Amino acid sequence: MSKNKVTAAQIGCGKFAWTQDLPNMSRSERVDLKWVCDLDLAQAKKTAEKFNVPYYTDQYMDVINDPEVDMIKIATSHEVHLPIIEAAAAAGKHIFCEKPMAMYDEEAYKIIRAVRRSGVKLCVDLNRRMAPAMHALRKKYLEHVNDPRHNPWRYVEKVREMLPDENFPHMNIRIQDESSSYGLAHLSPLTGGGEIIGESVHWLDLACWFFAPALPCEITAFGSSLLSHGIYLKFNNGASMTLDFSCTGTFDYPKEQFEVTAEAALFRCLHFVENTYHGMPDSGREIFALQEDPFPEMGSGLEAFIAKNFANVQHCTNAKNAEQNTPLIVDKGHQSMLNGFVDAILNDTPSPCDEIDGFRATFLARKAIESIRFRQTMPIQLEDITPCF
Repeated sequence: MSKNKVTAAQIGCGKFAWTQDLPNMSRSERVDLKWVCDLDLAQAKKTAEKFNVPYYTDQYMDVINDPEVDMIKIATSHEVHLPIIEAAAAAGKHIFCEKPMAMYDEEAYKIIRAVRRSGVKLCVDLNRRMAPAMHALRKKYLEHVNDPRHNPWRYVEKVREMLPDENFPHMNIRIQDESSSYGLAHLSPLTGGGEIIGESVHWLDLACWFFAPALPCEITAFGSSLLSHGIYLKFNNGASMTLDFSCTGTFDYPKEQFEVTAEAALFRCLHFVENTYHGMPDSGREIFALQEDPFPEMGSGLEAFIAKNFANVQHCTNAKNAEQNTPLIVDKGHQSMLNGFVDAILNDTPSPCDEIDGFRATFLARKAIESIRFRQTMPIQLEDITPCF
């Protein structure tokens, strides 16, 4: 490894690798992508040709045994994360792992032990915490709660001392997804485990990052651990998060919306393309560039994104064709997460989403599934959420 560049390898060459991992590493001036690996050798070869990667293989140990490789990116099905991570850590490779880091707590514990014994760095691609729109939202939120300022027309019926509950911030996350987009690997108990463990780890991690240094103290969930569900997560400083995840929606409308209320103000993030702020002076509106935008002339913001999506798919018989040929992608933080992890490797600084963050997302997802099955709120012990290694 040079002081300015890491040599990387991609393990897993499916759809996500093609849309995020490989383009992002190819664009980076600090990453030299040497290998691609996939169980399907033909897919590995096709990927190497598409992204101009020198070597391809169907054996991940070929990658791990290469002394020039500094970092691996894992984009496989969930159940094989542990053996790949253990082998990579033993070989001294830094590890960038797709979410979830593990499907079960015990796997997560073994991963923590492996990377800490070897001294390598690990990053879990829980990318929402690195999205530019979410960083802007959190910055505005922290500025306001540290120095609350309100519009002069704020509604106050009678001046009185605030009750304790009125000082607790709340995050509301609305996800509307189209379940036909999930392959059976997402839903199989052997390889995916359902949408709480496969997808909602994103938003559980986001809430933990947003309200840090507060820690989760209880969780209540309802619905299906496989598909549509809701989760209420409470923190030890009184903050809370509610997730409403529906799998019966449509990709014709943006998937993700976030709202935070605190100190008589509202902070909104609309699918990573537009933030709006309400209840305070100089609220304004922030617009965020797309990661991939085939229609820049159509403007920016949420309504423009909806119009761009319609323009992109209206002549298709299957939206996946447009997704591959003219990708329209909002910036959910994937490139920023990669850049942050490369910084951590080159400068020996903390990972932007380390093994403890990855463990907590898995732990909370398993607790949510347990809550659904027992139909009750599950307490989260401090010693459980902060394991000792």
